[in-house]
Amino acid sequence: MKTKRLWGSLLSLVLCGSLLAGCGTESSSSTAQEGNASQKVDKVVFAMPSFNRIPDDISKVTAAINAITVPKIGVEVDFRLYGPADYAQKVNLALQSGEQMDVFTTLGQFTNYASKNQLYPLEELLPQYGKELTQILEKDFGPNLLDATTMDGHIYGVPVNKGMSLPTNIVYNADMLKESGLTADQMTSLDDLPAVFEAVKQKHPDVIPFGPVNVNPSDTNLVLALKGMHKIDFLSDTTGIGVVVGNDGKVQNFYDTDAFKQGAKMMRDWFEKGFLEKDAATTSISFSDTIASGRGFSFLGGYSGMEAAKALSAQTGKNLEMKRLVPYYFDTGAVNLVSWMVSSTTKVPEGSVKFLNMLYTDQQLINTILYGIEGEDYVKVDEHHVKFPDGMDASTVPYTAMLSTGIVGSESLQYQLEGVNWSDVELKLKENKETERSPYFGFIFDPSEVKTQMSAVTNVVNQFLPALVTGVLDPDATIPQFVKALNDAGAADIIASKQKQLDEWIVQQKK
Repeated sequence: MKTKRLWGSLLSLVLCGSLLAGCGTESSSSTAQEGNASQKVDKVVFAMPSFNRIPDDISKVTAAINAITVPKIGVEVDFRLYGPADYAQKVNLALQSGEQMDVFTTLGQFTNYASKNQLYPLEELLPQYGKELTQILEKDFGPNLLDATTMDGHIYGVPVNKGMSLPTNIVYNADMLKESGLTADQMTSLDDLPAVFEAVKQKHPDVIPFGPVNVNPSDTNLVLALKGMHKIDFLSDTTGIGVVVGNDGKVQNFYDTDAFKQGAKMMRDWFEKGFLEKDAATTSISFSDTIASGRGFSFLGGYSGMEAAKALSAQTGKNLEMKRLVPYYFDTGAVNLVSWMVSSTTKVPEGSVKFLNMLYTDQQLINTILYGIEGEDYVKVDEHHVKFPDGMDASTVPYTAMLSTGIVGSESLQYQLEGVNWSDVELKLKENKETERSPYFGFIFDPSEVKTQMSAVTNVVNQFLPALVTGVLDPDATIPQFVKALNDAGAADIIASKQKQLDEWIVQQKK
């Protein structure tokens, strides 16, 4: 949806009447005048995904954004809001058609955009227009965060500034655990879970002890847990074809490692003991729905901080708690998964970086984008917390993008909904700095030479992986078939390309 240019409030009329002499034009810049003062105003198209309902009209929020950005940095923002299912398509269409598209996010496609030369290099603009941005990134995450979006010496994006360490947690029905005569102290590792599942199954025969966190395709977060347990770097792509275990620098097929084989055998054991449903690999029913119905006990989830269980409890209507079992392990892909970028076709690179700088550092702008208009869309509770106006919720307020908090700006400057413990935000930022990083953090694989093979192995992974991570298929019989299919699809070419690029990257780091 294109933003409608309706300036219905007094504030917007002031902006159009006194600040934006050319506010009705479609050019990328215009001249703003106020009295004898004159400044150039750059028009920046900013496209954001929202996981909430998309309002028919966001002109009032757009006006509020411009009330902040025009006086401060001389940037008029054309705010585009798309649902997650449409976002990539809308952005790609604009990039390919030549329609103006200046600031947008990756949603997991950073390397793809970079390999297509669709990103503007930022290294010369950030020192002048993004000083505060780089300062807050270092304060909240630590040094060298921008290494995760740097290729061939060029900075092509800015990772979202949030709690990015996602340890593997067991999320469970606390009431069922207590009724089974157990406590959370009896769950300290994945190895402890079968005894817990057995006790729950004995007390509640109709309950499914464990299920996939996601369906279509099914995912139990086994891979996330194995990456943390064995310190596995996926080398900036998600296929698993070409990973490094530990620090030996040897690129190999993740699905042919002892770590994966042992993990798949563990899931097979759980499946054969009846801890998962028979159709766990193909079910279309979310396990959170199964928990909400009272028929599910637990799943593995990757969550930062310790407050996620509260939101999950509210979602399911059950008393859920969580316990950390496996630490996180930072590789490049974990950090650049959600990054904000500037289009290579932009006519306003300076204005775009000025806006990016505010997107990470200006509390008023960040929360206007997320929560809308104070008094209409949200009400301040205290310094850090907000709530919806009386009688309203996320589905009835005129505007909210509250579910996009994980992809916008700096979490340390975002308001939290009433009831969220602010110390949890501080914990997330603390863990950003304390979580172990791969020695290959900053390496970004360029798949352009093996695009065909990447597509082919992705299809093979999608075919075999769901049944292995849910234990539905016997790993002893299936993994050899899986590995052979991957080799037939070109896995060796990908591994060789990654190894060559990684070796070159290591040499560069030593200079």
